[in-house]
Amino acid sequence: MEQTKIWAHFQRADGDVFEDAEARYRTLVALVARSSRRGRVLNVGIGSGGVERRFAALGWSVSSLDPDPESVERLRATGVDARCGYLQDVPFDAAQFDAIVVSEVLEHVADTDRPAAAAELRRVARTGALLVGTVPYRENLGDQETVCPACGNVFHRWGHVASFDAESMRLLLGTRFAVQRCAPRCFVRWAWPMRPRRILKNVAKLALGRLGEPIVAPSLLFVARAT
Repeated sequence: MEQTKIWAHFQRADGDVFEDAEARYRTLVALVARSSRRGRVLNVGIGSGGVERRFAALGWSVSSLDPDPESVERLRATGVDARCGYLQDVPFDAAQFDAIVVSEVLEHVADTDRPAAAAELRRVARTGALLVGTVPYRENLGDQETVCPACGNVFHRWGHVASFDAESMRLLLGTRFAVQRCAPRCFVRWAWPMRPRRILKNVAKLALGRLGEPIVAPSLLFVARAT
């Protein structure tokens, strides 16, 4: 199965399949808001549009990039400068953005395309622009393999083709960005009122996530500046 179709399926699905991503969205937007002057931001990978909504509420000029035309049109209808395309060939002019968010995207980019993707991120970023994002941390790709009952193709159920740790992410960003932070962590929802058991589970998940324990499926959070 072509992985763009997998991602489009989830972005077009009824109901909020990205509900668990809201804590991640909130964290990434807060990192940018605390570390950058308000300006123009690019979000790569639309998802539910949660990143775009948060930045718009803060007064940023928001742009988006995604390969799914239907998701792009949905955001355009809200006034976002959303464009259809891929990270290895970004359809924006050079030095356009003061901040870029690329969360749960790079693991979808093929090995042969990732160097071009990193180069494109730097091309569209202004010097000193903040880059923030996440990928799954040390994911065992085989654990999420499934098979299509119609054609027999074996594929990762979320379309992931790469696994990352801190070293491989630093190598990818290379000399184009100065990496300020690159470490595992988890994102949890604090929905009040919350029972004590849920609070304890969240605290445990946060602690285990910082240790990179696979039982909590941590993300690798990275923060960098365009040099």
